[in-house]
Amino acid sequence: MEYYVPSVGLAIRILKLLSRYKYKNCSLKEISELTGANKTTCLRVLRTLEREDFIKYDMETKKYSLGPYLIPLGNRAMELNDSVLLAVSELKSVAFETGCTTVLVERHRDDRLIYIASEEPPKEEVKISVSIGQQFPIAGAAFGRCFLAYEDEEEWQRYIQTGLVRYTPNSIVDADVFISKLKEIREKGYAVSHGELTPGVSAVAAPIFDKSGEVELVLACLMMTSQSEPELEQLVTKVIVEKTQKLSEWNGYQRKKYTFG
Repeated sequence: MEYYVPSVGLAIRILKLLSRYKYKNCSLKEISELTGANKTTCLRVLRTLEREDFIKYDMETKKYSLGPYLIPLGNRAMELNDSVLLAVSELKSVAFETGCTTVLVERHRDDRLIYIASEEPPKEEVKISVSIGQQFPIAGAAFGRCFLAYEDEEEWQRYIQTGLVRYTPNSIVDADVFISKLKEIREKGYAVSHGELTPGVSAVAAPIFDKSGEVELVLACLMMTSQSEPELEQLVTKVIVEKTQKLSEWNGYQRKKYTFG
Protein backbone atom coordinates (compact mmCIF):
# COMPACT_ATOMS: atom_id res chain seq x y z
CA MET A 1 0.00 0.00 0.00
CA GLU A 2 1.35 3.38 -1.00
CA TYR A 3 1.07 6.14 1.60
CA TYR A 4 0.85 9.83 0.80
CA VAL A 5 0.50 12.79 3.17
CA PRO A 6 -0.94 15.77 1.21
CA SER A 7 0.60 18.50 3.39
CA VAL A 8 4.06 16.90 3.20
CA GLY A 9 3.64 16.46 -0.54
CA LEU A 10 2.74 20.14 -0.92
CA ALA A 11 5.71 21.22 1.20
CA ILE A 12 8.03 19.22 -1.05
CA ARG A 13 6.46 20.68 -4.20
CA ILE A 14 6.95 24.19 -2.83
CA LEU A 15 10.61 23.55 -2.03
CA LYS A 16 11.20 22.08 -5.49
CA LEU A 17 9.44 25.06 -7.07
CA LEU A 18 11.55 27.62 -5.21
CA SER A 19 14.72 25.68 -6.05
CA ARG A 20 14.19 26.47 -9.73
CA TYR A 21 16.00 29.64 -10.79
CA LYS A 22 12.93 30.89 -12.68
CA TYR A 23 10.79 30.69 -9.55
CA LYS A 24 13.37 31.48 -6.86
CA ASN A 25 11.18 34.32 -5.54
CA CYS A 26 7.41 33.76 -5.56
CA SER A 27 4.36 35.33 -3.98
CA LEU A 28 1.68 33.32 -2.20
CA LYS A 29 -0.59 33.67 -5.23
CA GLU A 30 2.11 32.42 -7.60
CA ILE A 31 2.94 29.44 -5.39
CA SER A 32 -0.75 28.57 -5.09
CA GLU A 33 -1.25 28.68 -8.87
CA LEU A 34 1.96 26.82 -9.73
CA THR A 35 1.42 24.01 -7.19
CA GLY A 36 -2.33 23.71 -7.80
CA ALA A 37 -3.16 24.12 -4.09
CA ASN A 38 -5.53 26.69 -2.59
CA LYS A 39 -4.05 29.80 -0.98
CA THR A 40 -5.13 28.97 2.57
CA THR A 41 -3.45 25.55 2.50
CA CYS A 42 -0.34 27.03 0.87
CA LEU A 43 -0.11 29.74 3.52
CA ARG A 44 -0.24 27.19 6.35
CA VAL A 45 2.50 25.09 4.78
CA LEU A 46 4.60 28.17 3.97
CA ARG A 47 4.34 29.46 7.56
CA THR A 48 5.44 26.06 8.86
CA LEU A 49 8.42 25.90 6.48
CA GLU A 50 9.33 29.48 7.40
CA ARG A 51 9.26 28.69 11.12
CA GLU A 52 11.74 25.84 10.51
CA ASP A 53 13.98 28.08 8.31
CA PHE A 54 13.36 25.97 5.19
CA ILE A 55 12.06 29.09 3.45
CA LYS A 56 12.20 32.82 4.15
CA TYR A 57 9.69 35.60 3.58
CA ASP A 58 10.59 39.10 2.40
CA MET A 59 8.26 41.63 4.05
CA GLU A 60 8.96 44.28 1.39
CA THR A 61 8.43 42.21 -1.75
CA LYS A 62 5.95 39.82 -0.08
CA LYS A 63 7.70 36.92 -1.76
CA TYR A 64 9.08 33.60 -0.54
CA SER A 65 12.46 32.04 -1.30
CA LEU A 66 14.53 29.11 -0.04
CA GLY A 67 15.66 29.44 3.56
CA PRO A 68 19.10 29.34 5.21
CA TYR A 69 18.72 25.93 6.88
CA LEU A 70 18.73 24.21 3.49
CA ILE A 71 22.42 25.07 3.05
CA PRO A 72 23.79 23.00 5.97
CA LEU A 73 21.10 20.40 5.32
CA GLY A 74 22.23 20.03 1.71
CA ASN A 75 25.88 19.84 2.75
CA ARG A 76 25.05 17.20 5.32
CA ALA A 77 23.07 15.17 2.78
CA MET A 78 26.05 15.23 0.46
CA GLU A 79 28.39 14.13 3.25
CA LEU A 80 26.15 11.15 4.03
CA ASN A 81 25.74 10.11 0.39
CA ASP A 82 29.07 8.45 -0.36
CA SER A 83 28.58 8.11 -4.12
CA VAL A 84 27.67 11.78 -4.52
CA LEU A 85 30.54 12.86 -2.27
CA LEU A 86 33.01 10.78 -4.28
CA ALA A 87 31.75 12.24 -7.56
CA VAL A 88 31.88 15.81 -6.24
CA SER A 89 35.45 15.24 -5.05
CA GLU A 90 36.47 14.49 -8.66
CA LEU A 91 34.98 17.61 -10.25
CA LYS A 92 37.99 19.85 -9.60
CA SER A 93 40.44 17.46 -11.25
CA VAL A 94 38.20 17.09 -14.33
CA ALA A 95 37.80 20.87 -14.64
CA PHE A 96 41.58 21.27 -14.34
CA GLU A 97 42.42 18.56 -16.90
CA THR A 98 39.87 19.69 -19.48
CA GLY A 99 39.71 23.44 -18.93
CA CYS A 100 35.90 23.14 -18.96
CA THR A 101 33.17 23.84 -16.44
CA THR A 102 32.36 20.43 -14.96
CA VAL A 103 28.95 19.57 -13.54
CA LEU A 104 27.25 16.74 -11.70
CA VAL A 105 23.65 16.07 -12.74
CA GLU A 106 20.93 14.17 -10.89
CA ARG A 107 17.55 12.93 -12.12
CA HIS A 108 14.28 13.70 -10.35
CA ARG A 109 11.16 11.56 -10.39
CA ASP A 110 9.32 14.10 -12.54
CA ASP A 111 11.79 13.47 -15.38
CA ARG A 112 13.65 16.69 -14.84
CA LEU A 113 17.37 16.98 -14.28
CA ILE A 114 19.11 19.19 -11.75
CA TYR A 115 22.64 20.50 -11.28
CA ILE A 116 23.80 19.34 -7.83
CA ALA A 117 27.46 20.43 -8.07
CA SER A 118 29.80 22.29 -10.40
CA GLU A 119 33.43 23.31 -10.71
CA GLU A 120 34.84 25.99 -12.99
CA PRO A 121 38.31 25.69 -14.56
CA PRO A 122 40.97 27.77 -12.79
CA LYS A 123 42.56 29.61 -15.73
CA GLU A 124 40.09 29.86 -18.59
CA GLU A 125 39.10 33.44 -19.51
CA VAL A 126 35.72 32.34 -20.90
CA LYS A 127 33.88 30.31 -18.29
CA ILE A 128 30.39 28.86 -18.30
CA SER A 129 28.70 29.33 -14.93
CA VAL A 130 25.74 27.23 -13.80
CA SER A 131 23.35 27.64 -10.90
CA ILE A 132 23.21 24.74 -8.45
CA GLY A 133 19.59 23.62 -8.28
CA GLN A 134 18.83 24.74 -11.84
CA GLN A 135 16.52 22.24 -13.55
CA PHE A 136 16.04 21.29 -17.19
CA PRO A 137 14.19 18.66 -19.27
CA ILE A 138 15.57 15.13 -19.45
CA ALA A 139 15.19 14.75 -23.23
CA GLY A 140 16.74 18.14 -24.01
CA ALA A 141 20.44 17.37 -24.44
CA ALA A 142 23.38 15.06 -23.76
CA PHE A 143 22.82 14.88 -19.98
CA GLY A 144 19.36 13.41 -20.26
CA ARG A 145 20.25 10.94 -22.98
CA CYS A 146 22.85 9.43 -20.64
CA PHE A 147 20.02 8.51 -18.28
CA LEU A 148 17.57 7.41 -20.98
CA ALA A 149 20.00 5.29 -23.00
CA TYR A 150 20.12 2.57 -20.37
CA GLU A 151 16.37 2.27 -19.86
CA ASP A 152 14.16 -0.28 -21.61
CA GLU A 153 13.62 0.69 -25.24
CA GLU A 154 9.85 0.74 -24.61
CA GLU A 155 10.48 3.76 -22.38
CA TRP A 156 12.10 5.60 -25.26
CA GLN A 157 8.77 5.52 -27.07
CA ARG A 158 7.10 7.27 -24.16
CA TYR A 159 9.32 10.31 -24.58
CA ILE A 160 8.83 10.27 -28.33
CA GLN A 161 5.05 10.05 -28.01
CA THR A 162 4.88 12.93 -25.55
CA GLY A 163 6.83 15.00 -28.05
CA LEU A 164 10.49 15.90 -28.48
CA VAL A 165 10.78 19.66 -27.97
CA ARG A 166 12.78 21.97 -30.24
CA TYR A 167 14.59 24.27 -27.80
CA THR A 168 17.11 25.45 -30.42
CA PRO A 169 17.65 24.83 -34.14
CA ASN A 170 20.03 22.00 -33.11
CA SER A 171 17.55 20.17 -30.87
CA ILE A 172 16.88 16.54 -31.83
CA VAL A 173 13.19 16.19 -32.62
CA ASP A 174 13.30 13.35 -35.16
CA ALA A 175 12.36 10.04 -33.50
CA ASP A 176 14.77 7.92 -35.54
CA VAL A 177 17.70 10.23 -34.84
CA PHE A 178 16.78 10.32 -31.15
CA ILE A 179 16.78 6.51 -30.89
CA SER A 180 20.01 6.31 -32.88
CA LYS A 181 21.69 8.67 -30.42
CA LEU A 182 20.54 6.57 -27.44
CA LYS A 183 21.90 3.38 -29.02
CA GLU A 184 25.19 5.16 -29.73
CA ILE A 185 25.51 6.09 -26.04
CA ARG A 186 24.99 2.46 -25.05
CA GLU A 187 27.76 1.45 -27.43
CA LYS A 188 30.31 4.16 -26.63
CA GLY A 189 29.44 5.07 -23.03
CA TYR A 190 29.15 8.83 -23.51
CA ALA A 191 27.10 11.54 -25.24
CA VAL A 192 27.99 14.74 -27.07
CA SER A 193 25.70 17.66 -27.87
CA HIS A 194 26.21 21.01 -29.57
CA GLY A 195 23.76 23.79 -28.76
CA GLU A 196 20.76 21.45 -28.42
CA LEU A 197 19.40 22.95 -25.21
CA THR A 198 21.27 26.26 -24.92
CA PRO A 199 22.53 28.03 -28.06
CA GLY A 200 26.30 28.19 -28.26
CA VAL A 201 26.96 25.66 -25.48
CA SER A 202 28.34 22.18 -26.14
CA ALA A 203 28.57 19.30 -23.70
CA VAL A 204 30.23 15.93 -23.28
CA ALA A 205 28.51 13.73 -20.71
CA ALA A 206 28.83 10.20 -19.34
CA PRO A 207 26.85 8.15 -16.80
CA ILE A 208 27.89 7.03 -13.33
CA PHE A 209 26.31 3.68 -12.45
CA ASP A 210 25.38 2.27 -9.06
CA LYS A 211 26.15 -1.34 -8.16
CA SER A 212 22.84 -2.57 -9.60
CA GLY A 213 23.57 -1.09 -13.01
CA GLU A 214 21.21 1.90 -12.78
CA VAL A 215 22.45 5.33 -13.86
CA GLU A 216 22.77 7.22 -10.60
CA LEU A 217 24.42 10.46 -11.76
CA VAL A 218 25.81 12.03 -14.90
CA LEU A 219 29.14 13.83 -15.09
CA ALA A 220 29.53 16.41 -17.85
CA CYS A 221 31.82 19.10 -19.20
CA LEU A 222 30.43 22.31 -20.68
CA MET A 223 32.22 24.41 -23.28
CA MET A 224 31.41 27.13 -25.78
CA THR A 225 30.55 25.55 -29.12
CA SER A 226 32.89 28.01 -30.83
CA GLN A 227 35.78 26.53 -28.80
CA SER A 228 34.78 22.89 -29.32
CA GLU A 229 37.58 21.80 -31.63
CA PRO A 230 38.01 18.04 -32.34
CA GLU A 231 41.19 17.87 -30.25
CA LEU A 232 39.49 19.41 -27.22
CA GLU A 233 36.41 17.23 -27.62
CA GLN A 234 38.57 14.10 -27.77
CA LEU A 235 40.50 15.13 -24.64
CA VAL A 236 37.30 15.94 -22.72
CA THR A 237 35.68 12.67 -23.78
CA LYS A 238 38.70 10.65 -22.66
CA VAL A 239 38.81 12.34 -19.25
CA ILE A 240 35.04 12.12 -18.68
CA VAL A 241 34.74 8.44 -19.66
CA GLU A 242 37.74 7.35 -17.61
CA LYS A 243 36.50 9.28 -14.58
CA THR A 244 32.93 7.96 -14.74
CA GLN A 245 34.19 4.39 -15.20
CA LYS A 246 36.31 4.78 -12.08
CA LEU A 247 33.41 6.27 -10.08
CA SER A 248 31.10 3.47 -11.24
CA GLU A 249 33.65 0.88 -10.16
CA TRP A 250 33.93 2.56 -6.76
CA ASN A 251 30.16 2.15 -6.50
CA GLY A 252 30.60 -1.59 -7.07
CA TYR A 253 29.61 -1.69 -10.74
CA GLN A 254 31.70 -3.40 -13.41
CA ARG A 255 31.29 -2.80 -17.13
CA LYS A 256 33.18 -3.08 -20.36
CA LYS A 257 35.53 -0.15 -20.78
CA TYR A 258 35.54 2.02 -23.85
CA THR A 259 39.01 2.12 -25.41
CA PHE A 260 40.29 5.26 -27.11
CA GLY A 261 42.49 4.88 -30.13
